Amino acid sequence: MGERKRQRDDIVHPHSSENIELSEVQNVGKGNDIISSLPEHVLHHILSFLSTKDAIRSSVLSTKWKYLWTSIANIDLKETYHLAGEKEDGSFLDFVERVLLLHDASDIKSLTLSSYQLVDSSRVNSWISASIRHNIEELDLSLLWKTQPVLPCCLFTCQSLVALKLSMCWVLEVPCSTQFSNLKSLKLSNVTFSDDNSTQHLFSSCPMLQELALLNCGWENLMTITICIPSLKSLTLDNNYEFLWPEDVLSCVTKIYAANLIHLDCFCCLIVDFRLYDLSLLVEASICLYEDLPEQDVTPRVLRLLTGISNIKKLTVTSQTLEYLTPVANLLDRLPVFYNMTHLVLHSELFGDSFGVMIDLLENSPQLESLNFEEGFNPSVEDDWMWGRVPSCFASSLKTVRIVDFDKNPVEMHFIRFLLKNATVLERLTLRSYSQDMKQQQQQKVSSQLNKLPRGSKSCVIELTTT
Repeated sequence: MGERKRQRDDIVHPHSSENIELSEVQNVGKGNDIISSLPEHVLHHILSFLSTKDAIRSSVLSTKWKYLWTSIANIDLKETYHLAGEKEDGSFLDFVERVLLLHDASDIKSLTLSSYQLVDSSRVNSWISASIRHNIEELDLSLLWKTQPVLPCCLFTCQSLVALKLSMCWVLEVPCSTQFSNLKSLKLSNVTFSDDNSTQHLFSSCPMLQELALLNCGWENLMTITICIPSLKSLTLDNNYEFLWPEDVLSCVTKIYAANLIHLDCFCCLIVDFRLYDLSLLVEASICLYEDLPEQDVTPRVLRLLTGISNIKKLTVTSQTLEYLTPVANLLDRLPVFYNMTHLVLHSELFGDSFGVMIDLLENSPQLESLNFEEGFNPSVEDDWMWGRVPSCFASSLKTVRIVDFDKNPVEMHFIRFLLKNATVLERLTLRSYSQDMKQQQQQKVSSQLNKLPRGSKSCVIELTTT
């Protein structure tokens, strides 16, 4: 009887955990393909975590994997500059063609193509048309066309398209039939606009647009740009300062009507005159202005731009932008009052007469809570601007100040003394140093010196860190 019981105990139930573990070990030992036995939708999910090229390479794993990649929803094919220089035989372009040709009937959610090889317009148009037949939602093309491209009309009327990124060093021809019914994001890089009417037609044909970015675009053919998009929430206008503007751009006026705009990023030459209307919902703006024609009076344009964004809560601005306001007499009376602004970021090293402009800006920011100097102070600046000019926010709302690239130069130390003495509700002063000379022992010494300075706020904490 005891012997029979021992035999029964030695028998493992087929569904017990021990048996399952044993089976798995045996399967691994025999080289069985466990992953391929998974449901197809799980395998597709696995492929979604791979790059497009790796997903295609998976076709050699087994018969079941051979055609799985042909239904991938996100195709991302980017040719590196190094490879493009070594191989100009068109093999990458042929590869793109094969990937799109072999794709099954399922939808393509996103298609990203980037190449440094010159490509024929007809070839690109066939890729665009193929993606549209697969109900493309996000299309990103960064290509070098051999000749002036005429993009297919089906692109400009695509109902499934939600996001479009287009980089091309050519004139953008906009068909009269253009209607991006569901487009929410549009990014154009290095594109030259052909004329006022077609450009305005492009923007007005995007009734659902929420994000618009115009990067290093050519506006030389335009006298006026009108961006009237009620649904727009984010607008980026970025033109590299090395871009040489033609003389006829001086009269270019950019009118922006965007009642729901929340974020504005403007990095532009001041020969473009901005007119902003009804931006009452604007929350955040980043402004970097420059000009290459010093004989032009640009201060009215700077004032007009700042007035148009005066409802913002957070402003990031460069010292050069502030510098353009130094010639203005009675600047404090002409600057707009930023009643809602709680955060101010000085994005470049504060220098020259921009100190005085900054104090006026602080005075007209009665609710300011946070002040950041992202690149510190220029040590060569005189500090006469400091005396007797205490912004009202120092005593009412300013709680945190951050100075990056702190190196204890006289101007920085004078400002810190001025700040600590007059900022009566200040809670924290953060100083970040990149100086190699700021050793741990010296850091402790500087911290001790800072903590001995007179303070208007007894609860203020001074934090000094080195990087």
